[in-house]
Order: sequence, then structure tokens, then C-alpha cells
Amino acid sequence: MKRLFVNIIIVYAFFINANAISVDSISTTYNDGIFNTQYLTKTKVSGEIVNSVTNDLVSDFHNSSSELFNWALKDLGLQNEGNELIIILKSSFHDVKTNITHGLFDIEVPYFKTFSDVKVNAIVSKSLNNGVTKVNANIIYSSLLLDNCQATLYIIPQKNKELYLYTNVKIKFGWFFNIFITKRRYKSIVEWRVKQFSKNMKEECELRQNKIIAH
Repeated sequence: MKRLFVNIIIVYAFFINANAISVDSISTTYNDGIFNTQYLTKTKVSGEIVNSVTNDLVSDFHNSSSELFNWALKDLGLQNEGNELIIILKSSFHDVKTNITHGLFDIEVPYFKTFSDVKVNAIVSKSLNNGVTKVNANIIYSSLLLDNCQATLYIIPQKNKELYLYTNVKIKFGWFFNIFITKRRYKSIVEWRVKQFSKNMKEECELRQNKIIAH
């Protein structure tokens, strides 16, 4: 009964947020040092495809984080691509016992400074409740860059066999980057990346669906 109640709350919260933004539009609010970005898009693929893509998202994050830059994190201005903030993954290790992935990054602020060996620990998990697929990434530790961050992707089926892909990201930066990243700069550093990630997930789902249809 408790799990059912939680599921109802999740879906209800989604529809409240979905009604606040239109499909393929992005919205960011700022309150008490926390940026909250939401992006909503839709597609039409099978549940099997969604399961395959989200499984690979979690698996690659745990076991082959660099592989994500070829699809889920493609074109996000990372790995030495020009931008106001460049994040370079140096290494990652997934501890199976704790389910924590330990990442090591260099963070470059062009023409200012490069912060080397920034540690980021995250827990990424996937769940399926009442037909709603949820992939959650929780940053539990970050030296310098973040105070806390939680990113959640909901994939919610509709009656017309379409799917909503709803991404909700909450970020509170560490003391230095909280000064550096103003509300205006946030749009050029973070907001568009949230949208691009969602589009990448949508495109990967549709690519796999089209391959099945073609065969």
C-alpha cells in the first residue's frame, strides 16, 4: 500500500510539472541556491526499446562511463569540446557492494583556471512502477563542483501509445561555482545540456525502434 501511494504521488507530481511546461520546451526555476530544470518531450516507441535503452544508460554509467559520450552525453560540450565550462572524465569505478560510481574529472573554466582531479561520487539506479520507468542519478559527493545534485528521467506511457520523456534536474553548486554560475550563465552552461541529454535519449530510442521495423 505504501509503494502504491508513493507511485501515485510520483505520477501526480509529473503531471503537475508537465502542465507547467509544453512539450519540447525547457523551464528553469531558482530558489534558495537551487536550480531546478525541467524538460518534456515525447516519442512513440515500444516498452521493450525503452527498457533496452535505459538498461544501457545505467550499465554504461556503472561500467563504461566514457561510452556515454558516444550517445547519451553526445554533443553536450564535454570532453574538450568548446564551452564556458568543460568537464573531462579521467576515470571512473563502480563499487558493486555500495552501488556507488566514483568519478575523477578535470574541470576547465576557459581563460581562467583548470581544476584537476575533482572527485564525484554518484548512485545511478533504475526502477519500474505502474508502467513508469524512472532512472535516477544522485550525486552524493563532489569536491568543489557541486553541493548536491539529483537528476531524474521519467518515461511515462500514454493511452495513444506515445511516451513522455520528462527530465527533472536539481542542482546546488559548491561555493566557488555558486559564485561563478549566475542565473544567466546557467542557461549557457547547464540548461541546454539537460535538453540535449533528453533529445539524445529520445533519438536513441527511435533509432533502435527503426532498426527493428527495418528488419
